[in-house]
Amino acid sequence: MDATTLLNLAGVVCLSVVASVAVLWISGLIMGTKERPQAVPETDETPETTILFRHGLIADHDCKTPGIFSDIADWADLRTWFGQRFERLPDILPDDAASLEVYHTVDRMEDHATVTIKASGGVVRVTLADPKSSQPAERHHALCLRDALGEDQTALQSAPCAIWKTDKDGIVIWQNDACTKLLDEQVSKVLDGIDSPVNGHGGTHSRVAIAQPHSDAQTWFDVHGISTDLYQIYYATDITNAVHAEAAQREFVQTLTKTFANLTTGLAIFDRNQQLALFNPALVDLTALPAEFLSGRPSLMSFFDNLRDRQVMPEPKSYSLWRAQINSMIATATDGLYQETWSLPSGVTYRITGRPHPDGAVAFLFEDISAEISLTRRFRAQNDLRQAVLDKLDHAVAVIASNNVVIFCNATWTEMFGIDPDTSFAELGIRDLVATCRQKFPHPEFWKTVETQTTCKTLSHPIEETIEVDGSAPLHCRLIPVAGGAALICRPCEAVITHAPVSSAVS
Repeated sequence: MDATTLLNLAGVVCLSVVASVAVLWISGLIMGTKERPQAVPETDETPETTILFRHGLIADHDCKTPGIFSDIADWADLRTWFGQRFERLPDILPDDAASLEVYHTVDRMEDHATVTIKASGGVVRVTLADPKSSQPAERHHALCLRDALGEDQTALQSAPCAIWKTDKDGIVIWQNDACTKLLDEQVSKVLDGIDSPVNGHGGTHSRVAIAQPHSDAQTWFDVHGISTDLYQIYYATDITNAVHAEAAQREFVQTLTKTFANLTTGLAIFDRNQQLALFNPALVDLTALPAEFLSGRPSLMSFFDNLRDRQVMPEPKSYSLWRAQINSMIATATDGLYQETWSLPSGVTYRITGRPHPDGAVAFLFEDISAEISLTRRFRAQNDLRQAVLDKLDHAVAVIASNNVVIFCNATWTEMFGIDPDTSFAELGIRDLVATCRQKFPHPEFWKTVETQTTCKTLSHPIEETIEVDGSAPLHCRLIPVAGGAALICRPCEAVITHAPVSSAVS
């Protein structure tokens, strides 16, 4: 064995001795004199520590140990320092010169210390007496440290997360109840799956999956580690539910992404910071915006500015007012809704719908409604053409829908009967129509039959009648069934034409 080895062994022995002495001294300080009585001078007087108060503040004290009263400035601080050891102390110090109050400890059988409060000449004297120690303040301070350490130990031992401590070789030297319950003998597996913290380089953070015995399931832990000169401390939290929730969220997002990818409607979702968070391929096809630009998560206004530059959106009359409208829609997310139809010079028509959410996010839908608009325009043109043709007829024509409402009449009918459903605010029903016709051209039996068969849906073949009118040509009326309703056609005739009675036609 060389000299270097002997010197190393000697250093280790010395260090061990010093550490042992320090541990024994600290233990004696914390445990107090109950376990190891201190030397008290043989005198009849009880050792005391006196604190003087003037105007509510500490003026002086006779404690020889520095630092004990450094954080105590007034009676409230001292009262807190005495803590739960003594009976209920007063909230404020007395100012009566004749007062003398003595407060005992809560545990009088084991602890005979007292606190005496006496006012005299504008000075309040607070005396801590303890027969078990020659330095009452020091012993009370040690008891406070012991209680604080006990509370800390209880908090660590009953913490819901697993906590353990290892030496520099990785051997577990302490663990709390949660560690014993959650990990049991699997602490070594956790340590194998994480990086050891290095003193002075901050802590470590790792996620570790531990396989359950006799099962394919895994338990996930979020592990934090810190290091000191003597040992390492680890904190492990069970995050199995969180990991499963994250996996379910990823699967849900993937499902949504696949669904959105098959939509023909362009979708752009902006988060609460008004940054593009999600878009689908249809948006690229409809707006011609580069996928690289969209992947860069542009802001909401930058997105619409690019649409404007590419002439994918019509030029608003006031661009500043349009931007203010968008911002107002996002601010009123509870009931706000933005909807516009963009008719572009290329002939394409888009319907833009913006729907905000209470958390500040907003979604925009881009729909190509060019075919729908074209079909609507063609249908409207055809209706206008039919209306123009029917208005040129000499016959008065009125069409009654299946719900017994007049939906159409030509100009001749309007001129003859004074009825136009297009200019009426309320719906014109069959009863209103028959009442007007009966008033203009009286024939109770015929008009009653028209109303009855139209209302009861019993009209199976045409009904005709010629109504005589005083002072004018007779009126030839014909009610015929059509798909989805009935049509009433009336025209004046020059001569009276004899027809079968209405009753026979009905039968």
